[in-house]
Amino acid sequence: MEPVKKTKKISLLCIPAGLMVLIPLLLSAGCIGNSPVPAELQLNGTRWTLTDYVSNGSTWHILDGTTITMLFGDDGKITGSAGCNHYFASYEMKGTKISIGPAGSTEMYCMGTGVMEQERIYLSLLHDAVSLTAKNTTLSFADSKGTTILSFERIVPPSPAPFVGTTWILDSFCTTDSVSSGIKGIPLTAVFDNDGRVTGSAGCNDYFGSYTLTGNSLSIHSIGSTKMNCPGRGIMLQEQTYLASLGKAAGFTINGNRMSLSDAKGTTLLSFIRQS
Repeated sequence: MEPVKKTKKISLLCIPAGLMVLIPLLLSAGCIGNSPVPAELQLNGTRWTLTDYVSNGSTWHILDGTTITMLFGDDGKITGSAGCNHYFASYEMKGTKISIGPAGSTEMYCMGTGVMEQERIYLSLLHDAVSLTAKNTTLSFADSKGTTILSFERIVPPSPAPFVGTTWILDSFCTTDSVSSGIKGIPLTAVFDNDGRVTGSAGCNDYFGSYTLTGNSLSIHSIGSTKMNCPGRGIMLQEQTYLASLGKAAGFTINGNRMSLSDAKGTTLLSFIRQS
């Protein structure tokens, strides 16, 4: 079904395709080209939200109730929301030319007319992009014919949430070759207090531990928990994975209302969202 032009607001219900779904990255490691990049195209760390796109010769506005975003990382990768699922892809830039590799994504299904079709078209258009134009607040991608196919507006990030005293809710697990959403309806949380303690829910059991913070360096140790056994497919495995990842943390970054914990190599382990 083709997405429709500017429609009434819809309500989205996201349903995991499976529990603890692991999604292989469908991309190879990307390298940024060596050609000089104009100053206005220094995109690392910038965030953008899609305003419209071109499909079958027509321009379409984003469906009400959906948001499609793009974040340029400093590792030759882009990530964001495709309207339902979280996506990730490698990219190379040479001047104003860009090449975006095949995109991988999580595997949620979102109800609502046209939502999944819009996502499919967006991810396909990313691969078709060969050049880009950026200004302070706008970013556009063109195909090989010079036709603008994707138009974005820049996201001005909110002030970073404080590390201490905030309840962080797990958004995803990350490994070197996969991203996993948590089991639906089983929130995992973390709260760091002023006395060097971390507490929260691991999905079944409450846990507790100590942490040491120096700048952006972080270590979590002496992790313990209650000893309940919760029935349900994958719940205890998820808990074990979560607690093990906390114990590997060596650093953290906060960007707006999101926090990521990384290991000693800088690889993201866990991604959280601040509780509103």
